[in-house]
Amino acid sequence: MKIDDVINKFGRTVQLRLFVGSWMSNRFNAFIQPLRYKNKLYMTGDVTPIGKNAEDVYLYLGPKSHNFCDSISKYKICDDFGNTYIIDRAEEIIFKNEVGYIWAIIRKITEV
Repeated sequence: MKIDDVINKFGRTVQLRLFVGSWMSNRFNAFIQPLRYKNKLYMTGDVTPIGKNAEDVYLYLGPKSHNFCDSISKYKICDDFGNTYIIDRAEEIIFKNEVGYIWAIIRKITEV
């Protein structure tokens, strides 16, 4: 089974959109999961829901067909649950000299 097949089968539906302008990509699947940093951030005594931290930081794993690594400041990611995320950083994960998938750290934002 290929990585893209796993992402398509088990990922949530998302869409890339420009911050400026009305362009949006076709819908595709990607994994978006809460991210807990392992630098003892959670040991300050702040109680948050399990799997989340106060900054709403998430790990994104998406298909190579929607590669935004060269222009992360242009795009936001929107999901079918009404959430919008900005991209903090992104990288291409390469296997045998070919891009396998896109890895990114994203943050949930509230749009006005």
